[in-house]
Amino acid sequence: MELDVAARALIKLVVLPPGCIVLVLGLGFLLHRRRIGRILVFIGIAGLYLLSTPAIVMRMAALVETVPAPGMAEIRDSGAQAILVFMAGLRQGNPELAGADALSALSLQRLDHAASLHRQTGLPVIVSGGSVDGRSTALAQLGGGWLQGQAGVRPLLLESASRDTWENARYSKQLLDRRGIRRVLLVTHAFHMPRALWSARTTGIDALPAPFGFVHIPEPYRADLRPGDWLPRASTLEDSYLLLHEALGLAWYRLSRQ
Repeated sequence: MELDVAARALIKLVVLPPGCIVLVLGLGFLLHRRRIGRILVFIGIAGLYLLSTPAIVMRMAALVETVPAPGMAEIRDSGAQAILVFMAGLRQGNPELAGADALSALSLQRLDHAASLHRQTGLPVIVSGGSVDGRSTALAQLGGGWLQGQAGVRPLLLESASRDTWENARYSKQLLDRRGIRRVLLVTHAFHMPRALWSARTTGIDALPAPFGFVHIPEPYRADLRPGDWLPRASTLEDSYLLLHEALGLAWYRLSRQ
């Protein structure tokens, strides 16, 4: 079942932080004279604390970021023929660019990691990502320009028709087949990798996952928690949004994309 952009935005607003927290607190305020109202306010405050506290969110991240990062020896022995990077988003209306579109921080991080792998392996880079709303510049076009201009890497292919992770995989598969590319290194953030890898393999792409940017610190690199990790942070609330978005997105894909 397909959902249009407006429907997706509304669902995200209601079920993901901070929208869901604002909704619960708002209902609690309206019903504050009743016991259920006070319970809702408590739930909203508790939810805000839990979803913005690093010590708790890092544990939540460990449940989402389940695909480990490969070592360089594994990458070099993988038989991969290209690096496939799924883009993340963009910024619109940038005054420093006379209103032109620019890549988001997440997209730039993915391209930077792909460029680093390219330098270490010599594998060509394929960029996948279309227009997020049908009007903005295709992510692959912006990504290809950044790779050439900022990293000195000319992309092998640009897939610019996709609108989401599933279509990233679906349309990339078509390009890979035309080029006779059988196996790729798949680059995206660790929180996004389970959904990206599921989409890639379900559409027939033989992919070795190369996640990066872990929110949680895997063993054996994990350090002891510090007192400050139990204090809420604004940046951690953003991590919670991304983690919950991916967990719900993967569940939705498994239900609707079979």
